[in-house]
Formats: sequence, structure tokens, C-alpha cells
Amino acid sequence: MSLPYYDDLLNGSMVFNFKLSWLLGLTMSYGFMNYFAGLGCSYLLCFSYITVILMMNLISFSMTYSLINQWLAVDGVSMLMEILVMLVLIMSLISSSKDFIMSATENMKSGVEAAVSLVSLVCLYFFIMGGWMDFFFFFEFSLIPTFWLILKWGYQPERLQAGIFMMMYTVSASLPLLIVLISMWGLMGTDSFLLVKLVGAKIFCQASWMWVVMLLGFLVKLPIYFFHGWLPKAHVEAPLSGSMILAGVLLKLGGYGVLRFIWLAEIFMGKMVLCVMVLGMWGGFLSSVLCMVQSDLKSLIAYSSVGHMGMCLGSIMTMYGMGKLSGVCILFSHGLCSPCLFALASSTYDWSNSRSVVLSKGVLRVFPIFSMFWFFFCVVNMGVPPSLSFFSEVYSVCSLLWLSFAVCFPAGLMCFMAGCYCLYLYAAVNHGCGSNMLKPCKLISERYLYSMLFPSFSLVLGCSCMDFFFI
Repeated sequence: MSLPYYDDLLNGSMVFNFKLSWLLGLTMSYGFMNYFAGLGCSYLLCFSYITVILMMNLISFSMTYSLINQWLAVDGVSMLMEILVMLVLIMSLISSSKDFIMSATENMKSGVEAAVSLVSLVCLYFFIMGGWMDFFFFFEFSLIPTFWLILKWGYQPERLQAGIFMMMYTVSASLPLLIVLISMWGLMGTDSFLLVKLVGAKIFCQASWMWVVMLLGFLVKLPIYFFHGWLPKAHVEAPLSGSMILAGVLLKLGGYGVLRFIWLAEIFMGKMVLCVMVLGMWGGFLSSVLCMVQSDLKSLIAYSSVGHMGMCLGSIMTMYGMGKLSGVCILFSHGLCSPCLFALASSTYDWSNSRSVVLSKGVLRVFPIFSMFWFFFCVVNMGVPPSLSFFSEVYSVCSLLWLSFAVCFPAGLMCFMAGCYCLYLYAAVNHGCGSNMLKPCKLISERYLYSMLFPSFSLVLGCSCMDFFFI
């Protein structure tokens, strides 16, 4: 007769295996259904997957950290990040109609859907790893298919420089993290998050420099200001699917890593934490100011991501429960909003053949439905009620205000500048007349609209079930 614990463990493993098989079936069958059954059936499959994952989260898993087997462990944050990965995967595949057309006509461009699916699959495994060595492996392995996406499907010759920038920044910052993780493994005799948490992690966290080195790899991947130089280059040179995966999923690896290791090491508020927080907050404000002077649409959206991630880092570093909840919600809402902005920028490029903010004008006069989506995601990006972005930023500012008014001041400036550059982005693209120097086309693929329908409903209606997003 088996013990109840092992029965629960077996049931959890069966549920997870079913979920994983559902994911693999979704990823592998998307291409066939897209061409033979249409986008409606593909999107219905996406909705059904999200429904199943939500039901499993509510029924089979609690909000505590649960060990499925010796390799895999889940909690509410990891489940939410898995849902985000699947949503961004479907959005990027549906929006990348131009890359699919190039795949059908040019042999050298084939395989973009495989690269996007591989990045998403690696990220899915990253969010459910129960040991920090496997955790680090998938954290670094996600760079390889991303580098492949930028190098092979980038549109400009500078894509090699952008890929090298990304690899050098992230790998050089991750090497100290690897050394610390290996030393922790040798000291504790295991790399399991749960076992180390149970025996007490303070024995290797007495020195503040150790956890600063530990978090450095995640701060570069997040990224915070002064370590963000690779992000605008990677976004500008990457194809649309690469930009959507990069903004929606890969940046969240850094935020999730910060959350997981703060929980593991029981890091407390101190001078070093305050320095990292102030660096992230003021860096986010500076990146928001830089958005006002960008001439490239993708570069502007990339710098706005640096600002939002600075706000997320600041709220997490307050060490308050509300700060952690708002940080997770910022990760999710930004993971849905930013890929949609990149999809809109790509649709504008398909119409005007230019990403210049000065030249790409008059979308409201030509494509009113696209202008409506531009307005919606711009106001969501600046945090307008009743969107998830609004509630996450309000709770984030409250947690910072509880800590200190001096730390809350750059957060207020950041929110103000977010409103400024979002209004500037919408007005610059949608109003005015197109330049005579351009030769615009008459049609834009409707796939962009299909990809943005469900995220728009999620961002607005998410306020009705905030207990699921504030984990």
C-alpha cells in the first residue's frame, strides 16, 4: 500500500506529463493547422491550452513551491510564466507572416518557426527546474536559438554585431554566477532549491558581495540600465518573431531568476540592496527619457522595456510582499503588451517600408483598425485603468513609498515619462501625413490583428481575477 505523499507525487507527475504532451502537440501541430485548418483553429487550440493550464493550476497545484519529481518543481509564479511563454509563442507565430512567406520562397530562410518553438521550449523548462544547475543550463541555453534567430533571419548586415553584443554581455555576466552556483553545490551537497531552502540558506549568504555576483547575471538579462547596451541592438536587428520572444519571454528569465534567488538566499534589506534598487530605478527613468529622442520604432519600444524592468526590479527589491506581487504582475503585463507593440511596429514597417518615427505617419487615415490597436496598447503600456499594468504599477509605487520617499521619487518620474513617450509614440505614428519619400503598400496582413485579440482582453479583463496574477 502506497503512502499518501507518494500518491500525490504520482498524481502530480501524471498531470505534468499530460501538460507537457499537450504543449509538445501544440508546438508541433501549429504549422500544419495554420496552413490546412486556418488561423481560427490554431487560436482555438491556444485558448484550450490556456484553459487547461489554468484549471491545472487551480486544481492540481497550490500556491506553494511544489516538488513534482527530483528535477521539476512548480509554484504560482512559474505556472504564470509558462502561460506567458505559450501566449507569446502563439502571438509570434501568428504575426510572423512575412517570415513564413520568405520561408516558402527562399530555402535559406526556412525554419523560423522551429527556432521560435525551440526558444519557447527552453524557456518552459527553465521556469520549472527544481535544481539550480539545470536552472542555469536552460538560462544560458536560451541564448543559442536566440542568436540563431538574429543571425539567420535578421534583415540588416549589422545583425552579427547585435548577436555578438548579446552573447558577450550575458555570458560574461553569467560566468561569476556559474562559479557561485558550483561553490554552493559543493558546500550544500545538492543543487535542489527546496532542500537548500529547508536546511537554511543563510550559511552561504553572509557576504553581500556573493549574492550581488549571484544576481549580476540576472540583472544583465533583465536588463537594468548600464547593462542594457545589447537589448536595443538585438531588437533592431532581430526579425519580428525574435523581437516578440525577446521582449515577452527572455527578459522575464532575469526577473524570475531574481525572484527565485532572493527567495532561496533569504536576502535582507541592506546598503547593497538599496544601491542596486536605486541603480535600477534611476536607470529606468533615464531609459524612459531616452525613449523621447529615439528615431527608430523598435529602439523606442526596446528602451521602454528597460524602464519597465527597472520598475519591476525596484518593487521586488523592497522585500515587501506587495512589492513581490506587483513585480510578478509587471512581468506578466509587460510580457503581453511589449510583443504587441513590436507587432504593431512591424505592421507599420510593412505599410511604409520604414521604421523611422519621422517618416511613418498617417496610420489613422489609412488603417483605422490598426490605429485603434496602437492607441490601446500605448495606453496600456503607460498604465491606464483598469488594465493589469495600472494595478501593478500602483502597488509597485506603494511598496516603494513604504520603503522611502527618496526611492519612490524616481518611480513617479518614470510613470510620468512613460505617459509622455507613449503619447508621443501614438501621435507620431498615427497622426499627420506620410512622407513623399516613401512608397507605401496598400495592404497589411490581418494576422497582426488576430495575434493581438486575446492579449488585449487579458490585459483589460485581468483586473477581474487579480488574485491569479498577483502571486
